[in-house]
Amino acid sequence: DARRALTVAAAGLSLWAAVEHRRDIETLLPDATFTPEIVFAGDGDEVDRDEVAAAMVRGHLELTGPVTPAQLSQLTALQQSTIDIALARLEGEGSALRGTFDPALPGEQWCARRLLVRIHVYTQQRLRREIEPVTAQDFMRFLLRWQRVAPDTQREGRAGLAATIAQLQGFEIPAGTWESDILPSRVTGYHAAWLDQLCLSGEMAWARLRVRETVDEEAAARSSAFPSRATPVTLLMRADMPWLLQAVRGEATPVEPSGGATRDVLAALRQHGALFTSDIAGTAKRLPSEVEAALWDGVARGLVTADGFAAVRGLLIGRRWSRPQARQRGLRRGVSGLSSGEGRWSLVPAAMRVDDRDALAEAVAEQLLVRWGVVFRDVLARETLALPWRDILWALRRMEARGTVRGGRFVTGFAGEQFALPEAIDTLRRVRRADRAGETVRVSAADPLNLVGIIVPGPRIPAIRTNVVTYRDGLPLAAEQPAPPVSSALR
Repeated sequence: DARRALTVAAAGLSLWAAVEHRRDIETLLPDATFTPEIVFAGDGDEVDRDEVAAAMVRGHLELTGPVTPAQLSQLTALQQSTIDIALARLEGEGSALRGTFDPALPGEQWCARRLLVRIHVYTQQRLRREIEPVTAQDFMRFLLRWQRVAPDTQREGRAGLAATIAQLQGFEIPAGTWESDILPSRVTGYHAAWLDQLCLSGEMAWARLRVRETVDEEAAARSSAFPSRATPVTLLMRADMPWLLQAVRGEATPVEPSGGATRDVLAALRQHGALFTSDIAGTAKRLPSEVEAALWDGVARGLVTADGFAAVRGLLIGRRWSRPQARQRGLRRGVSGLSSGEGRWSLVPAAMRVDDRDALAEAVAEQLLVRWGVVFRDVLARETLALPWRDILWALRRMEARGTVRGGRFVTGFAGEQFALPEAIDTLRRVRRADRAGETVRVSAADPLNLVGIIVPGPRIPAIRTNVVTYRDGLPLAAEQPAPPVSSALR
């Protein structure tokens, strides 16, 4: 009755339009008829057909949500070719996006950018409301399963070992604990040969990532002169070493010694590249025992690594050098007692210079999600990252916006934002529903799962390889510590 709208009959369709758009519609649909016959007094300027088509399609996109070009053709009575040209124009302007937004719709879909953002925000809010948070105790039960330490969850074979290393890479653990506790607790029937094969094939590597904080050069040399099972190292995918070094070290660089056997060994490796131990002894003109001490000093400083983990094993076990061999200074070496099964020794590569800090933060966030399943600030208390939490947080938010992770309140009792992998959420639900049957799990205090005083209540337990933490249904029992040495005066 207000004569503000028209009925438009075109291409067998009956459509509605505002009176002021009659001239535009006549340009796009010359055969259209209008009811009532109201003539809008326009300015007489020539109408740009493509611009008018884009405006019409834009209006429909802002109201309909995800839609296909065929549906737009049905809504507007425009030909498919006209719709395609209009959509391309809107995409160029940045006001329309193409993709697969609604699984119920076939083929390629389009949506207005602003509307898609609103839909995404509402979807995130709905998904977050659906989450039922678990207690810290149930979260600890989840972590024991997520890292395959709980009974009947262990991985198997060399492939299982590779998956375990990929999950733990970047987390430094005392060298002597990897094969005595960490790997056997996660891989059924663990064999050292599997790790040697993965390392010697070039798939895996090992190194100390964190730069030692000791500033007293003389004290540092004394502390690392002999192999120690407590020296922290990590196992990792060789391809990931450069960015992991950058994530852990930041701008810090390892300190090289000003003299001694370590300096000579580093010079030999720098000049000749990767070398076998026997080649290092000859090139550096050092005794085998001096080379052994120098190599471990280089490991402790984060400067040296080797092809195989057998190198760590050999240094920790120690070699016995006969006195004639130890004094040998001539050309002939004979059987030196140095094993080539450890592969070649080399310098740890330089940390990757990452110009795109966001890319580094996302790589770190992905690794943390693989390790923990659910990531928030408290769970990272034992990580040794130089990258600040705020960078990781922004990366997690971007990943949530892309739909690869979920944000929400997954664990009660902890402040700040929390994020989880979709598969981790499913495991959390199963753990919450499962009865607590007194399940007991023992882990080394050096294990990443020593989260007493961090996630579950109790006094912090020093991450010493000889300490043991026992969980019962996710709660810690009294920590087991080694007995103190008995004084000779009491024997």
